[in-house]
Amino acid sequence: MSKILQKLISAGADISTRKTLKSALRVLGIKPENIDKLYIELKNSINEDMFSKIPPKDKVVFIPQCLRNSKRCKAKLTGLGYKCMSCCRCRARKIREKGESLGYRVFIVPGDSMVFNIVRKFKPKAVFGIGCLKELVIAAEEIGIPAMAVELSKDGCVDTTVNLEKIFEIL
Repeated sequence: MSKILQKLISAGADISTRKTLKSALRVLGIKPENIDKLYIELKNSINEDMFSKIPPKDKVVFIPQCLRNSKRCKAKLTGLGYKCMSCCRCRARKIREKGESLGYRVFIVPGDSMVFNIVRKFKPKAVFGIGCLKELVIAAEEIGIPAMAVELSKDGCVDTTVNLEKIFEIL
């Protein structure tokens, strides 16, 4: 699929929005069942070079609250998301610690409205988001700055999972 995308891009096709990508795939006779996954993959590919050139201090990382351990987490919700208390070794804590150690500003958020409020407040030059596919697509279409994204490997709103290696590779 990525070879087809590369051919479309090199031929000058504008596939920067989900709608145009969906149309391009229809013309090629490809069923767009996985359009959202493909859209995020495409956005990551387009933004990867710009994202890597921006220093961590000018980027923010958004971690979904669902990566917290629902039974043990003592994090408190604030106006900037959940304040991690480092109470357990959940995935949210691991990502937060790694991101902060590299110089990123990291937020554990309950949803996309808080993401957009934080972006407006702090005006980062790039963002890295982790989340369910639906949330990632909304953010990718509206964020307006270079963004990288990793989809949850098990979604739902509680005790989700994600590929930590993939996240750490992007960070």
